[in-house]
Amino acid sequence: MEVQADVSPGLPVFGIVGLADVAVQEARDRVRAALRAAGYEFPNARVIVNLAPAPLRKHGTGFDLPIALSILCATGQLPRQAFDSVAAVGELGLDARVREVPGMLAHAIGAVSRGDHLLGPADSAEVVGAVPGLGFRALEHLSILRAGLPELLQPQVGSDERAPDPPVRLEDIAGHESAKRCLEIAAAGGHHILLTGPPGSGKTLLARALAGLLPPLTERERLESALIHSVAGLDPRPSIDGVRPFRAPHHSCTVAGLVGGGTPPRPGEISLAHNGVLFLDEVAEFAPGALQALRQPIEEGMVTLVRANGAVRYPGRVTLAAAMNPCPCGYDGDPQRACTCTEGAVRRYQARLGGPLFDRMDMTIRVDRIDPSLLLADGFESCASTNDARARVTRAWEFASSRRSRSLRSTLTPEARAALEAAARNARLSGRGVTRLLRVARTLADLECADRIQQAHVVEAIAYRSWDAA
Repeated sequence: MEVQADVSPGLPVFGIVGLADVAVQEARDRVRAALRAAGYEFPNARVIVNLAPAPLRKHGTGFDLPIALSILCATGQLPRQAFDSVAAVGELGLDARVREVPGMLAHAIGAVSRGDHLLGPADSAEVVGAVPGLGFRALEHLSILRAGLPELLQPQVGSDERAPDPPVRLEDIAGHESAKRCLEIAAAGGHHILLTGPPGSGKTLLARALAGLLPPLTERERLESALIHSVAGLDPRPSIDGVRPFRAPHHSCTVAGLVGGGTPPRPGEISLAHNGVLFLDEVAEFAPGALQALRQPIEEGMVTLVRANGAVRYPGRVTLAAAMNPCPCGYDGDPQRACTCTEGAVRRYQARLGGPLFDRMDMTIRVDRIDPSLLLADGFESCASTNDARARVTRAWEFASSRRSRSLRSTLTPEARAALEAAARNARLSGRGVTRLLRVARTLADLECADRIQQAHVVEAIAYRSWDAA
């Protein structure tokens, strides 16, 4: 974007052209008050500000600072040459203070790509430090420019602080050892997992422990995730510190809320969970349209929003975790409490997930209630711990990266291939189902650092593939 200002004799008027939205048009009042508060003179003349390129719609309050600078340069109150190779962004308060705006990381990346320095709010110094090679000039108040541009800062890239411990750890969950094993497999291979069981059995608690099993974000992933959160107006600092995203939207979430949309387009929950975990609790209660909108993004790892004025692409590579009750009353298959639902009601409730979306779930695990004596025991012991599981997941990731160029089918032993073919025929799996079953078996081999997929790996993967909501 380029902001141009023309100050010419005539009746006093302050106009902004270039398809500016309401927030940009309101900059006229903010800029006028801010210039006077900073001790500058607002011209008593005809002032026209052009936002180029003109055909592109302009949104947000980040144009306040460049509009003010263009007027000051046009009236000779600031030297134009001082702002060569400088990109400016920021919202102005009526007291001339410069405020942070959403998308500061995007502005920083754009400045680096053009070879410019970034002039922006001082509050953004820590955030834009995630962009390598950025020269940043922190501006707290518009009046500081009277003494020249602020000192050029070279922020540190990334964070050396250790990522905080996850809020839910495996060792804090009593029982459910088989479900914890599934979580470890899902984390090691990025597999989508569905947890079914009666109310209060621990499905949500288990799903919230999944993000803690993932290794910290890499430098590239930190910038990707932080950029998405910055554009969405959320705090990008956790992503900069290496914490993998965990998003758990309410089941009333709309299609636009899940995959993105709006005017201007905004990333949805699947993009906000990029490089992390998207958890859909009570997944059967989500609107069918919202659930089915997830089918393509979770397959491709990308969301493409097509609108009349163009297309926007957001990344959406997530590990999907979903939880649901087996029936409307929640107790179908519970050995301790009878189900009050009819057989038709159970089938209709389970069908709310939809066959195509369920076909994309790599693992399905039944989570039943544990014995109260185990839950109330002092210092119960768990066979799994978050730190140990994360270490195994990290080792599996490293092993998988070393054999990434090899075809999955070529690593099957003859016995494993025969077992996989038999399971695919008996369960009438689709091509996608067979591929996902093979991927889970490959992950099981990676956890053992095994070059070949053995029959035992296929058998275990088959056990996680069945639909066992009843």
